[in-house]
Amino acid sequence: MQIDPDTNHNKRDLTEETGKSTGTGKAAAGLLGVPARKIRTVTSRISAAAVKISDKTKAAAAVLVLLASVAVLAYETGALRMINGSGEDVRPYTQQISVCRDAAAGSALGVIETGTEQTCRDSEERLESEMDKVTAALREEYMEILDSGQGSSFHPASQAERLLFERVREKRKEVLSKDPLLLLVNKWHYLPEDYTADPVTLPNGQMIGSECYEPLMEMLEDCAEAGGNPIVCSGYRPHNKQVDLFDAQIDRWLYAGYEQEDSEDLAATAVAIPGTSEHELGLAADIYSSENMSLDESQVNTFTQQWLMENCWKYGFILRYPKDKSDITGIIFEPWHYRYVGKKHARKIQEAGICLEEYLEETDHPEETAEDSEEAESLDGEQEYDQAEPFYGY
Repeated sequence: MQIDPDTNHNKRDLTEETGKSTGTGKAAAGLLGVPARKIRTVTSRISAAAVKISDKTKAAAAVLVLLASVAVLAYETGALRMINGSGEDVRPYTQQISVCRDAAAGSALGVIETGTEQTCRDSEERLESEMDKVTAALREEYMEILDSGQGSSFHPASQAERLLFERVREKRKEVLSKDPLLLLVNKWHYLPEDYTADPVTLPNGQMIGSECYEPLMEMLEDCAEAGGNPIVCSGYRPHNKQVDLFDAQIDRWLYAGYEQEDSEDLAATAVAIPGTSEHELGLAADIYSSENMSLDESQVNTFTQQWLMENCWKYGFILRYPKDKSDITGIIFEPWHYRYVGKKHARKIQEAGICLEEYLEETDHPEETAEDSEEAESLDGEQEYDQAEPFYGY
């Protein structure tokens, strides 16, 4: 392409040629979501100045790198607006952005002075490296927001930030979905048909998944050493056992004169519908204090439960059904039901004060009243547990 400073046609050719480049300028503009009209306006202005340079390579390279600089500046505006809104220290970010901007400006000058292809490649690599640092810092910030359960209430300030935030969210969800310790089972998410547990027997005859046997034993021993009296009254429950229990409850109501559909609904108030109980996972344990064998809210008054609720996360467990989360979990407050999720996730859930559904961003459920949730658990407080005859509810 020959550059003729007197023709607009060549300005357009230069812009198109630059746009086809695989250089950082175009990549950055696309990644950061810089509005197309800004790209066109800035490119037009830079092209008008660039055509005055006699060497085509210098001109095209200058347009490429300067365009990248514009993308960085646009990124800076949006990023700082978001970061400032969070009330955090913005200095680490501004330092990275300044380095990034300086790299772009220095690269442009170097390309214009030398016009060599190697200089252009070096400039692109340097700019790309600095931009990666800024993007990595934002990704880490977004991950912390999502881990704290605040993803649904967080609103990025610009389209570029929204796109990056959604990519981080999708990647996080993909990773969490592959972690077997985070498998979600509730009335809206049934146990996968091909799921198989690996139960082992506890000293008192109850069973628990092998993944959490050692952490559970360590937690129980430490609780006892601290002065508690923890007893696992219900652990792993095979699916066929859950089916038998549920069917037995249905038979009770049928015998009492109720119709099939009503009997099933009433049975679900005492025994979890097969496939919706965490006990089938092998990762859940109902633990009471030997001083109080009633599984109701009175458990929260025992030293055992107070210690467990405060320390369970250190062993990889969470209190699965916290207070004031019934509208999300579908289950009333159960200060005895603990779920193993692993130490890393348990710490994050504990620190954020959220439930598993919030951590996994699975909070959208079919409409259901709080009264319905309470009815489904209404018999919990009417049963007393002991090791010989554990409760087979949720």
